Formats: sequence, structure tokens, C-alpha cells
Amino acid sequence: MNMRTKIGKIGIGMIGWLAACQMGRPSIPSTPTASPVPPQQAPTPTFTPAPPTLQGPFTVVLVPPTDQLNVRAGPGPDQPILTTLPPNASGLFLTGKEETVAGARWVEVRLPDGRIGWVNAMFLTPEVSLQAFCADPQVSALLDRLEAAIRGRDGPALAALISPIHGLRIHVSRISDPVLIRPEQAATLFTDETPIRWGVHPASATEIVGPFRQAVLPDLLDVIGRPHERHCGLLVPPVTYQPAWPEFYQGFRFYSLHRPGTPGNELDWRTWVVGIAYMNGHPYVAVLMQFFWEP
Repeated sequence: MNMRTKIGKIGIGMIGWLAACQMGRPSIPSTPTASPVPPQQAPTPTFTPAPPTLQGPFTVVLVPPTDQLNVRAGPGPDQPILTTLPPNASGLFLTGKEETVAGARWVEVRLPDGRIGWVNAMFLTPEVSLQAFCADPQVSALLDRLEAAIRGRDGPALAALISPIHGLRIHVSRISDPVLIRPEQAATLFTDETPIRWGVHPASATEIVGPFRQAVLPDLLDVIGRPHERHCGLLVPPVTYQPAWPEFYQGFRFYSLHRPGTPGNELDWRTWVVGIAYMNGHPYVAVLMQFFWEP
């Protein structure tokens, strides 16, 4: 074998050996490239509206016994009537929605049967127990301010005490129709000379006509300007008839300002009843009704 042939065989052998070594070497897997994971999108929050905070309970006032209170589909007297409520209806709750229509405040209410409707706020007042009413120091302070305003003939002070919703209804006697005084009118009530028809006197049957300072103020001062008593929720019974708080005022709690009869002439007693309406937790004067001896 010549040298070239020998070298060729050696070369071929080396190639085979290298190939065998290469085949026996373990393969190294390539590192996989991580695919980017898309960030998870946060879920859109869903909000459940909280149920309305109901205010109440409220009761119906100022509706005559032979009438009904209309509950309407929306605010205003032109809206369709959904149902009616009796004059002594109670257990009504305000939803918090309200609108002013033609100067009147309308509120959305939930009825005792769960239905929703709108009523004129003038015909509602909060239900207040007699015990809570008589124990309320705000009411005593209100009566103090009322008496001071009348004795001082202070119209603006009186106006601040009158219910902004209900106004002040004055009855010169138990049989007279009320005269409605709004807060803005009360500011000049002691000085206004405009004659007002106050009703018929129960004893003489004559019509009472005149400005407030002439037709009503002297009778008020006959009680407030003299020693008198305060009775919470009680009408002091006189001799000839049993006084009664009218049905359409039953929702208003009241105090009696009573001046007993003078010794030897017990029949000249006089009582003014003050009806109280609450608004936003504060008491206001809504009614003044006079009782006195009638022959």
C-alpha cells in the first residue's frame, strides 16, 4: 500500500470517527422564546344604585272630612290622578324628589301599599307622637317666641315662626272659617290697615271685619298679655260646650294657651290653641284658633 492510499484511508477513518462522536453528543435544545401574554383587562365595575332614603312617616292634613287628597302621576295639578287618600291617611313616606309648580311644592311619596305618586306638600305633615311633641324643647321655645312677637307687635319676628309650607290659619272662633296668612304677609300684619273678613261671631252672629290689629290682636293679648296656662295636647273644657280640635287639623299637634276666668266671673275665660307643623325637624306655627264662653 503506498503512502497516498494509506493517508486516504486514515482521512476517511478520521471523518467517520468525528461523525460518530458528533452523533453521540447530546443535543442542546434551543431556549424557547416566551410569547408575550396580553395583560388582563380589569372588569368594568357595575354600580347598583342605592335605594332612596325615605323620609317619614307623614300624615294628611287640611283636607275636609268630606274630601279626598289626590295622588298624581307627576308634580302639578294637571297630572293624571293615580289614586286618592282619605283625610286621615297616614304612613306616607317621601322619596326625596320634589318640584315647585306654580309656586306650590310637590313631593313624591310612597303610599302604604307601595305605590309611588306625587302630592302637594301643603297637605302633609310629619307624624309626631304626643309624648315626643310635649317633650320637645323646640316647641316650648317656639311658643315663647310667638308670645314675645305678639306682645311686641313684631311682624318680622312673627313671620319667621310661620310654617313656610302651610302658612298660618287664624280662626277668630271655633265656627269661623280660617283666614290664611302667609309669612310675607305676617311681616306687616300689625301695621296693615286692610280690612279682613274674619267670620261670624258665635254669640252675636255679627260679621267680624277689620284689620288684624283691631279684630284679632286684642283677643290674643287678652290671653298672652295676662297670666295664662299652657296645656300640651289638651283643650281645657269650658262650661257650655266641649271644644274640639277640627278633624282636618288632626295631624297637627297643639298647645292650648288658656286664661282662666277671673274670680267671681269665671265665664270670661279665653283660650287660643296653637297648631304646630314640623318641617325638616323644626316646629312652626300653622294654626291659631280661639275658644271662649258662648251664652
